[in-house]
Amino acid sequence: MTDLSFFSQQLIIGKNFPQNNFLIKSFSGVIIKILNNDDYHEVNTSIIDDRFYWLYSSYGKPLPRTDHVINISDGNKIDNPRSMQQLEPNNQLFAVYDNKTKNFYISNQKQKNFFKIFFKKYTLEQDDVIIKNHYKDIEEFLKEINSVQTISFTGSQNIFTNGGDLMTHLKNIFGYNEPVEFTVEAKYNAKKEFLKEKIIQLFRKQQNHELKKLVCIGKDEQGFEKYFNANNFYEKYDISSDKDNQSLFNEDDVKQKILNKLRSQYV
Repeated sequence: MTDLSFFSQQLIIGKNFPQNNFLIKSFSGVIIKILNNDDYHEVNTSIIDDRFYWLYSSYGKPLPRTDHVINISDGNKIDNPRSMQQLEPNNQLFAVYDNKTKNFYISNQKQKNFFKIFFKKYTLEQDDVIIKNHYKDIEEFLKEINSVQTISFTGSQNIFTNGGDLMTHLKNIFGYNEPVEFTVEAKYNAKKEFLKEKIIQLFRKQQNHELKKLVCIGKDEQGFEKYFNANNFYEKYDISSDKDNQSLFNEDDVKQKILNKLRSQYV
């Protein structure tokens, strides 16, 4: 079994969530080809029901390509049979739109530009396609979680000079004044009540530019991970699925498992 993560995003078409007629057009099941930078995508979509809309892409790029390949059983080199106009679609991208919660779950956040190109094919010319993380403040995040798993932050000298009481004990940890910059990562398995006030204090410091970065990871009552990155909030859903003899996921298995997980949380 191999883990595969889905990250929740907001999908905005124009200034609104996707309307039903737009979803029906976008996920109509027609196989389309999309070139995104050097990646060539073959995209399959389907409508599961009134709630879930599925997208799967296998993709790759023609370069880099070597003139030869090596037989790993004997080490011999032979001419590469793949031409410069061919590619191996050995990358996979999965996504599902939940029309009930208005969340768009994608398996690779680095492919946001691909999704923008894809959805732009079905929009009016004047409508922008926006795919972004959810934004909530720290109080909303704390309401979502039951326990705290990790708190990490990056600070600099001004945290000491700006009332940095939280970090006083780090001032001379190496015997040479305070560091110019430092990163702290603390791992917990604690109820949020024990750390709530400290997290709020850290958030206020980050808002006052006393911390460069603040990340908090917690779990809700059903055990799902939730991330808070400063003001940047998203949910991550992990599934486990077997790969085949080509080291690729089975699309149907991935689809069924992520849908089961989403249905179990949002009935």
